[in-house]
Amino acid sequence: MYSYSTDLWGSLEDLNISDITLPTNQLRSNMNNLEELAESIRNIGLLQPIIVRSNNSENFEIVAGNRRFRACKKLGLRKIPCHIVELDDKKAFEVSVIENVQRRTLNPIDEGLAFKKYVNEFGWGSVSELAKKLSKSKSYVCKRIKLIELPKDIKELISNSEVKATIGEELFPINDKHIQSKLTRLIQEKRLSSRMVRKIIKEARINEKDKDVFHYNASKSDSEIIHRSFDKAIIALRVSVRKLALIIENLDGKWIFYDILMEHKHVLHQQIDLLIKEKRKYKKNSLILRAYL
Repeated sequence: MYSYSTDLWGSLEDLNISDITLPTNQLRSNMNNLEELAESIRNIGLLQPIIVRSNNSENFEIVAGNRRFRACKKLGLRKIPCHIVELDDKKAFEVSVIENVQRRTLNPIDEGLAFKKYVNEFGWGSVSELAKKLSKSKSYVCKRIKLIELPKDIKELISNSEVKATIGEELFPINDKHIQSKLTRLIQEKRLSSRMVRKIIKEARINEKDKDVFHYNASKSDSEIIHRSFDKAIIALRVSVRKLALIIENLDGKWIFYDILMEHKHVLHQQIDLLIKEKRKYKKNSLILRAYL
């Protein structure tokens, strides 16, 4: 949680909800699980007051606690516990960003937008200065800012937690937005891990003449060995079936043993069919020669 230093000296008071206004710079693009939060507040009350600052009018602007405020308003409460502080625009934004980042209430795209506003749009500090205030690495801040440069469809997937931010970061080396979008759909469809995506990007070659095709050459050590292993296993089982068939042919009148061996022969055929299906499944889900996105 944000350190309540001299920046946040103030007073605790119950304020009328009607006297509180939404923040000038709202950080969250959505208010997920508002009903759940409202129900929690109804049952056990508001555990932590929201932070507000006085503005030019007689009202108070929310610095941190926008979602809690909305939940209380949804419940029809007339008053809400508030921590009233005196902060300028820069300090108010810092407190809001720091609290939301440490509470992990912002999705990666919202974080990137907030960081960009602080560093680039408002010019309130460098990446290093912001990283220090957030107790994060400089790399963390830079990567979050770079995420918002990705195509809109990718950012929506990351915002909705359908694609991890780490996977989005693996797309940075690809400059073509069209290719980024197509590769993202492949990632979503195949449910590829960050490690797999990193390998694809590393070994990929993009055909500049045909932007609709993303070529990926898998290493032979990864694909051929697996395919040869499938083939060897299938051949081994087929050889066993043939040997077993010869044994069965020589069982004259020994029906009990004949039935037992025939059952095992049937099981071997089933195992061969399963291996063939697994081989086809692997071939379909792997990016061996090229992936058409």
